[in-house]
Amino acid sequence: MEYNPHRDAYWDETALAQDMQQAFDICNGCRLCYNLCPSFPALFHIVEGYDDDASRVTANDMDQVADLCFQCKLCYMKCPYIPPHRFDLDFPRLMLRSKAIRAKKHGIGRTDRFLGNPEKVGRMGQIAPRLANWSVKNTGLRKLMERIYGIDHRRHLPRFAPVRFSEWVKRHQKAPIPPLEEVDVVLFSTCTVEYHYPGIGQSALEVLKHNNIQAVVPPNQVCCGMPALDGGDMEGALARAKKNVELLAPYARAGKTILALQPTCALLLKQDYPTLVETEDAKLVADKTRDLTEYLSQQMRRGKLKKDFQESPGTVTYHLSCHTKAQGLKRAARDLLEAIDGCEVEVVDRCAGIDGTWGLKAEFYDEALKVSAKLTERFSEQHQHTACSDCALAGLQIETAVDHDPVHPVEILARSYGLLGGTTE
Repeated sequence: MEYNPHRDAYWDETALAQDMQQAFDICNGCRLCYNLCPSFPALFHIVEGYDDDASRVTANDMDQVADLCFQCKLCYMKCPYIPPHRFDLDFPRLMLRSKAIRAKKHGIGRTDRFLGNPEKVGRMGQIAPRLANWSVKNTGLRKLMERIYGIDHRRHLPRFAPVRFSEWVKRHQKAPIPPLEEVDVVLFSTCTVEYHYPGIGQSALEVLKHNNIQAVVPPNQVCCGMPALDGGDMEGALARAKKNVELLAPYARAGKTILALQPTCALLLKQDYPTLVETEDAKLVADKTRDLTEYLSQQMRRGKLKKDFQESPGTVTYHLSCHTKAQGLKRAARDLLEAIDGCEVEVVDRCAGIDGTWGLKAEFYDEALKVSAKLTERFSEQHQHTACSDCALAGLQIETAVDHDPVHPVEILARSYGLLGGTTE
């Protein structure tokens, strides 16, 4: 099977159909993923309708299954047939390939074009953030937005910060950017932190500084590219990946750790940039990238973080996001937070059903609620505890259960140190 967009076979519709039929046959025979995303029940139902003959599935059948895949990556972790197995099955990447080929053939739809360009959306919201935040709460305007852009009017949306994270860094940077040899880590901000949750980035800088770790935030970062991939915009994703690699490569060559502030972005840099960009620099960037919580947990475990905490968060209900698990980080946040005296962590290992842009779309909103039902139930039962998640987009669903934004582990760490984390001005 072909997963490299730089090869001709990737864009061959006949080859895609053959690969999809083979994948349908493998998955229908295996069924380990029966209880994961909606793609698999749909796939099983379709193949059963052809007397279990996957060679009879149609293009519309394949499109239906691909559109129900929201790239949680859980099937990849469970699948016994991933590379280097001879079946060479990477179901999520195969579904992305299907979307990319359709987008190239038919064009990118309005909803995917809008959601796939978070920088543009962020800049629009930053023109008048108070007005933008009022509009996303206004039922009439939200219904209009649904008709125009396909974003469900019931979905909680992230608020626009009064000041972008990069602007906050400029205002609070009291010294020039240190020379490369003095840098310890580099922050890859992510669009989510840049435009909506700058408190995560601010808390990260404060915690790192408190522990004598020299961090820099390179200017001119762009989106990691995952929203573009979600909508089949391979060209947009490739352009963003190349720009970020050019920006981050000098630090990677110097052996500096790159800290991604959101798990989806960390996952993409680690696992997809080498294929998307196909350069040694891209491989170096991937190798040096760490999820922020992953890095802090490692530092705590090695005794390199201070334990001069001023307060305890008490019991924390922590959401283990799909893309955190996909990086193999099931215990990272728990180990980090339980190093704080008096902190107990209760882990909710359930999908939030948002996963990038999928759960924002009106056509999938009801299905997303089904996916997230157990997560919402758990947080509703424990609403008196501090709600926490590495993934701010998953927090949009958690917010419906606890009536406030869940916090990132680094924000809890900053508060426990007695630092001024979370300021936005």
